[in-house]
Amino acid sequence: MADISRYNNAFKKKLSSTMAFALKEGTDKGQIEAATANHIVGYLPENAIVTGAYVFVKTASDAATSASAKLGTASGGTQIMSSANMKTAGKQGTFTGHLDTGSGTPVYLGVTYTGAATEVGEYVVVIDYLEYTKNSQELTIFS
Repeated sequence: MADISRYNNAFKKKLSSTMAFALKEGTDKGQIEAATANHIVGYLPENAIVTGAYVFVKTASDAATSASAKLGTASGGTQIMSSANMKTAGKQGTFTGHLDTGSGTPVYLGVTYTGAATEVGEYVVVIDYLEYTKNSQELTIFS
């Protein structure tokens, strides 16, 4: 059996990264309206594996009936996260599975509001990913 453990940078520490951004409900540029829509919010780099995602609700939406969010790699998709209840404070959403970003991929935030809202919600969207072709140049000690 060939030992390839020292090739392809397998012995160097890998970099975990996080995409995080704050959002507010509103009609100003860069905000999300309290209406059902899909918004492109960023891009994940090439050669990365998504390892987790959630929405942290800082100020809950006051939509009359419901407010939810999802994250996908396509408009309306849930490839990254589903079921974030934006009417409940704290960490929300269901991570839907690890995925490889390939040559890079856009990230879409889909929001659905039911009932009138006065646009008070504040959220932080968090996506964790591992860039498996990048390393910190530190070596992992093993024998």
